Amino acid sequence: MKGLGIIGVGAMGSALARRIAVSGIIPGNAIMLSDKRQGHAEDLARELGLTSGESPDVAQLADTIIVAVKPQQVQVVVSELKHYLTPEHVVVSIAAGISLTDLAGWIGQEQPVIRVMPNTPCLIGQGAVVISPNTHVSQAQLDFARSIFAVTGKAWVLPEGQMDAVTGVSGSGPAYVYVFVEALIDGGVTAGLSHEIATELAIQTVIGAAQMVAETGKHPAVLKDMVTSPGGTTAAALRELEKGSVRAAIIEAVLAASARSKELQRRE
Repeated sequence: MKGLGIIGVGAMGSALARRIAVSGIIPGNAIMLSDKRQGHAEDLARELGLTSGESPDVAQLADTIIVAVKPQQVQVVVSELKHYLTPEHVVVSIAAGISLTDLAGWIGQEQPVIRVMPNTPCLIGQGAVVISPNTHVSQAQLDFARSIFAVTGKAWVLPEGQMDAVTGVSGSGPAYVYVFVEALIDGGVTAGLSHEIATELAIQTVIGAAQMVAETGKHPAVLKDMVTSPGGTTAAALRELEKGSVRAAIIEAVLAASARSKELQRRE
């Protein structure tokens, strides 16, 4: 592939630029940053040893262009960009709620386009990223896009029809975990721990439990049973979680986020 452009270097765009630059998978002189705040793009490019420019410059340097602006800005950005695109360019959008059909309508029906759903842990290299290409994206273009997002965590390729469910699980999912961690800390403080110790214990417990699921390959129910002794403390705690319908509430949260994602796209 010829090069990479990132249009929009806010929180997610700049995080992508940093992780890609550090990874070394693309030479710095083959990565160009662009932003309506020209000085901001120039400063970040200088810091990372990259280049900066405007849309025509990006299209000239890069054949893979990530559009990392807010959803309400995507149409304006890609409508300007389309004048400089060729069939060899692939446009990658990370905007929530913007479908492949939307992008094709603004850019051109035969332009290779990829829709990506990242989540906020991408900012620290622990993201869950789902990639959905349109039918004009070649295998080489898809492989290149996947290699880019792999530096931000783990990346999967799925049909766009599953994106709403992805939103419910991984897109919104970090917020559910933060609520759980916050509640775990509050419980520890209520039970008599200092806030500092309760926070450290809660964080490490969640990290360790997640790694146990990932590394052992065991079903979460099996790991839960390994912690739970008959008539013990964990059994008593789990009974309270079931009384509070925590499991059902999480499932309903995923379904609500998925439904809201569908609703927002219908309004576009």
